[in-house]
Amino acid sequence: MNNNNQSVRLCRLHLIFIVGIIIFLACQPNDTEDIQPDIDSFFKVYHTFLEWSQADSLQMADRHVLMDSALKQYNMKPAQFDTTLSYLEDNPTVFLEFLQQLNDSLENRD
Repeated sequence: MNNNNQSVRLCRLHLIFIVGIIIFLACQPNDTEDIQPDIDSFFKVYHTFLEWSQADSLQMADRHVLMDSALKQYNMKPAQFDTTLSYLEDNPTVFLEFLQQLNDSLENRD
């Protein structure tokens, strides 16, 4: 039962982070006409962002700073991240596969 509660908590955290990212990206300039989705980099950026956010148990770090740092680490521009997120929203099967992979990697980390 404890493991199930942890899984539910982890899924809720993922949803909170996804909503936060969507809000963050909604404030970014929308200049995505020629930008192609980069799913691999998106996964890496998002996974890194989640790891850093979860490591910040005291909630001291600004989430925008963490996202900017993750984007820089993988040389991904916010507009490309936004384009990829839009692509994943339009292709829910790909998005769900991503979430499952992310959840599996986070569970294996513990």
